Parts: sequence; structure tokens; C-alpha cells
Amino acid sequence: MNTKNPKLDFVHRKGQQLILDGKVFRFAGPNIYWLGLDENVGGVDYPTQFRIENVLDTAVEMGATAIRSHTLAASHGHPKAIEPELGVFNEESLKKVDFVIKSIANRNLKVLIPLVDNWNYYHGGRETFIKWLGLTDINDFYNNRKIIESFKEYISHILNRVNTYTGIAYKDDPTVLAWEVGNELVDAPLEWVEEIVNFIKSIDTNHLVAYGNRFGLDEEKMTIENLDILDAHYYPVDSDKLNRDANIAKRENKVFIAGEFGWPEGDLDSFLEVAKTNKGVSGTFYWSLFGHNDDYGYVQHYDSFSLHYPGDYTNNERFSRIQSLRKHGFDMSGKDIAKHSVPKAPIITEITGAIKWRGVVGAACYTIEKSMNGESGPWKVVCEKNVSDDHSIWIDSERDQLKDAWYRIKAYNLSGVEGPYSEIYHSSPMFQSPGLNTFKVI
Repeated sequence: MNTKNPKLDFVHRKGQQLILDGKVFRFAGPNIYWLGLDENVGGVDYPTQFRIENVLDTAVEMGATAIRSHTLAASHGHPKAIEPELGVFNEESLKKVDFVIKSIANRNLKVLIPLVDNWNYYHGGRETFIKWLGLTDINDFYNNRKIIESFKEYISHILNRVNTYTGIAYKDDPTVLAWEVGNELVDAPLEWVEEIVNFIKSIDTNHLVAYGNRFGLDEEKMTIENLDILDAHYYPVDSDKLNRDANIAKRENKVFIAGEFGWPEGDLDSFLEVAKTNKGVSGTFYWSLFGHNDDYGYVQHYDSFSLHYPGDYTNNERFSRIQSLRKHGFDMSGKDIAKHSVPKAPIITEITGAIKWRGVVGAACYTIEKSMNGESGPWKVVCEKNVSDDHSIWIDSERDQLKDAWYRIKAYNLSGVEGPYSEIYHSSPMFQSPGLNTFKVI
């Protein structure tokens, strides 16, 4: 048992099973790749604390017991990355990661963290190390000793990092489910993977180590004694392939997970059923979850795999798939599906003709009320359960722009249970008189 954080224990491996608190641990949850560094905010920047906590609460609402997040360690080459330049470490970035790990722990979640990315994304990848040394061959990441030692130095810095919020070194923090050598590494030589796995274990004796491959189960890597977890990705979902991969890993006494899968297409229910019933599948992470934005609506990421919960329930097929993912979260942890939580109070952020509000976890729809006489009312329903966070904003077409108005808003979950009202928002007259300039709304 971890004595530094008695609420949590480390995930261990017993053969092809994960063990937590003396029991078999199976999980489901989302990929939330952007938690350490984001690309969806009009440029590359750190996500706000609200966005971090909102998306983690959404994951819990969906039955998640673990998440996977690339940018908590696969973060290189950008000025706001963990390692903006070779051998240089960004304390501001690391403090952001500290907050994320603390927030994950506060929700009793586990996190799988890749240490580098195969692809050259905004948060860097193995190509970043190549460019730092002025090289051009991408395979030098695996072959050049100077690069290998630089990557090891980076790994050591991450594992030995002491969280400024908790005082716990990452290598001693049971919040971490496992370290993943890299995301979707292509053609990584067996000897290189074994060297990196053994290096991680030489520093960190508490955590498991995983290896991931975009193109299915990498059977060669199962011969590495200290490698605990094999990770395969599925685009599109393929229940037969999942079943076959899990059985191979089980036969070789290795833990197996589906580290990514594309949920919007293919026979999702069959895929989730195989994951549930084949005990060789220890966990699944769908791609990928986004929560609410700071001012209004959901954070938008324009690929077909972005998931907003509960999402647009007028889109029957997509909504049904999202609910299947929620059920799967509880199925994998052996729990009955939980009731939908009661939404918290929204926050009205701006009224300039259109009404904008900060959404809340689990909100299926909202009701908006208006008073023309002050905070005491009387209140009139101007929009009854007719907008969601997919609509982003709502315009009061009946508003008298020459008069003060007061608004409040409340959310309903999918069961129709309402939450508390927002704080009342006083909207000043939009115009002094017809034809004059617009006032700034308070």
C-alpha cells in the first residue's frame, strides 16, 4: 500500500490481469490527449483549470475509471511544452501537469501516460529529437545513441518530478496506471523497446510499463520480460480483431488493452461486448473526449471522433453510441450503471443580444427565464428545455432592447431532473435610444 497517498493504491500485474486493492482491475474511459497542452483554443496553450476539471467530471459521469492523456508527458519542441528545447525543462508546463495529476487523483481515476509520440503533432514527437540534433532520418530516434540518451534524460526528469500540489514524485504516485513507452510507435526495434522499458523500471519500481502500436498487436514485443501491457488501436472498431489480439496476449501472459478506438463508425456494440466478455481485455480507451468551453458551448475539435457528453440527443445514432460507451464504462468495472447526476448551476457569461452560458456536466438541455422587474421577478420562461450546449447560444427575440432585463438559467439531465438556477445576470439596455451606440453589457 502506498503510504504517501493512503486513498489510492498502485495497479499491479498478475500474469495477464491487472490487480488493484487485491482485486482484478478492468477499466474503460476516454483519451483526453490535450490535458497538458491544448491546440483547440485559437492556438497552442494550456487548458484552464475549469476545462480540466469539467472534462474529468464528464469522464466520471460516463463511468470512466481510467483515462489516457498524451500531453502529460509527450510534450516536446513547442515553447509551452514540457521540453521546449533539448535538455531544457519548462517549469510552468510541469506545474500545469501537476494540477492535472492531482485532479485525476481527486476523482479516484487512473491515467495512462505516453512518454513520446510517433507523430509530429503540435506537442512534438520523435521527429522533434531528430531536428534538435540536425538529423533527417526519423529512425535515428531508435539508432542514434545521443538521441537515446536524451530521451532517457527526459524520462528520468518526468519520473523523478515531484508534484508541487501533492509533494509526491510521479514515480511514487499511484494515480499513474502505467507509463507508455510511446504513442503508436512504428517499427520500433525490439532491442530499443527493451532498453527503454528496463530504463523506466530501473527508476520506477512502482508502475507498469506499456507499449502501443497503431496497427494492431505487436507480438514481437511480448518477448520483453519487463513489459507489462500491450496496447493496440482500432480504426474502425473490429470485434474479431479485438478478440484475436486479446487471446494472443492472454496466451503469452501479457496484459492487453485497446488504447484507442474510433467509436462513431462500425459495429460498436459488438466491439464493446467482446471487450466486456473476453477477460483478456483489461481496458479500453475511446478516442476522444472534450468538455465544455470556458465561455459557452463545448470545445470544438473538428474530427469525426470528438465526443461531447451527453451530446446532441436529436442525432439518434450518435447519441445511442455515446450511451453505449457510458454503459461500457460501468460494465468494465463490474458496477451497475449509475443514475444521471443532478446538474450543477450554469454560469451566464455574456448577454449582447445573444445569451451565452458556461455549460455543466450531464446537462441535456436548459431552460431560460427572464424578469423585466428585477431579481425578485416575476419570472417568465422564455426558452423551455429547448437549448443544449450544442446550440452554444440563444437569442431572446422578444427582448426590449431599451429596458433592463434579468436572466437566469437551469439545466436538466437526461432523466429530466433539474439542477439549481444560475446566479441572476442583469443585462443593461442595449441602446440609449433608437439609433444610438450600443452600451457595453455589465
